Amino acid sequence: MTSLKSLALCFLAASVAAAPDADTMKRGQAVYSRTCIACHQPTGTGLPPVFPPLAGSEWIAKSASIAVRNITNGMIGPVTVKGTTYTSMMPPVAGVSDKDIADVVTYVNNSFGNSGAAVTEAEVKAIKAKYADRKTPWTAAEYEKEGK
Repeated sequence: MTSLKSLALCFLAASVAAAPDADTMKRGQAVYSRTCIACHQPTGTGLPPVFPPLAGSEWIAKSASIAVRNITNGMIGPVTVKGTTYTSMMPPVAGVSDKDIADVVTYVNNSFGNSGAAVTEAEVKAIKAKYADRKTPWTAAEYEKEGK
């Protein structure tokens, strides 16, 4: 029985360690409020059929790399989110630092019913470096191809 208790405590400690801190969430919400809210709305539900939801989005759950790349380079449709196809374009987001990107991705990963990992500034820098030659918006087809 002791080993089960120890295992449960280790799991709980890992879960707590992975949760974003309140300051990160506050900063992320501020970035969201000034850069994302017009299209994705205060509730993260988007504006169908033009702007897709972030709330419960399978794309948010897939990888923080997708969100970072969408912020950095934009994304052009079609993309299907929660069964609805969107064909609009998300432009690259100007005027955000790597820290802003890390905070807002962490915020979205942990808001609107989503639960995901915190993203660090170092992770954002690494993702941006990996795709530094990219000059055009991403497509859902490219992201889906990566997963195969």
